[in-house]
Amino acid sequence: MEGYSDSAYRRTCKAVNPNILTYTEFTSADGIQFGGDKLKAKLRFDPSEQPILAQIFGKKLETFINAAKYCEDMGFTGIDINMGCPAKKVVKSEHGVALRKNLPLAFNLIEALANATNLPISVKTRLGWSNADDLIEFGVGAQSAGANMICIHARTYKEPYNVPAQFEPVYEMRRHISIPVLANGGITTIADGMAKLGNLDGFLIGQATFGNPWAFGEAPLNFDQKIPLIRQHAAWMVQSKGPKYGILEMRKHLLHYVKGFHGAKEFRSILCHVGSLDDIDKALNEISDYIAMPLKAA
Repeated sequence: MEGYSDSAYRRTCKAVNPNILTYTEFTSADGIQFGGDKLKAKLRFDPSEQPILAQIFGKKLETFINAAKYCEDMGFTGIDINMGCPAKKVVKSEHGVALRKNLPLAFNLIEALANATNLPISVKTRLGWSNADDLIEFGVGAQSAGANMICIHARTYKEPYNVPAQFEPVYEMRRHISIPVLANGGITTIADGMAKLGNLDGFLIGQATFGNPWAFGEAPLNFDQKIPLIRQHAAWMVQSKGPKYGILEMRKHLLHYVKGFHGAKEFRSILCHVGSLDDIDKALNEISDYIAMPLKAA
């Protein structure tokens, strides 16, 4: 969700369902200690986004401890350690899912963070590197190290995202530990998540929310019903990132919002070049009129 789940996006999803738990974007613990204001800005949030977890990654005990203090001072609900990111750059640096190949270090990081803060600690990971053979060992070890919750993406590092998620190993791990376990991987709606919940304590919805924050609630009946929230999303984006960068960031979201109706392709060029909130309003109104034309003609 890096590059998507910023403050404006989280507020938009919470507008659909105020009861969801949110996560910040993927943020380096090293960057929190040594980085500038730009990196730390990734962790800023509006009170309406609570409960919210600060999602951090790294491999150094010292920076994790310092990051814990920073996140605690900011008022986060908890801290999530990312041990699941499969990005090549992250794995090459021995962060993210690479930590599944070094369980002693993974457990030491969890323990160091748990001892450094009063905030609850969540750990997000995958089934494993190439299989789920050590998933129970990881879950038991993470709990013993001080984790308060575990989130499992139900695919391995070696499996691409188009491979169906495998939830059975997650159900089995849940039988061996007492802390809450959440799962994700291809879950598209609340109803879909409930159908896959099994003995788990919750689930995450990720990429299915791109252009569709209504995945957390009821789907709108038509595009007109989507427009007010799309406009609000854009306004929050400008509020949090400024008029220039906020609009640039909003463009990719707009492209997702207009997928799925006949003729959407014709509007993509317009949406790729919007330069202001007024431009966005104009484009949304044009799309609404275009969709309604067959109805008016009838």
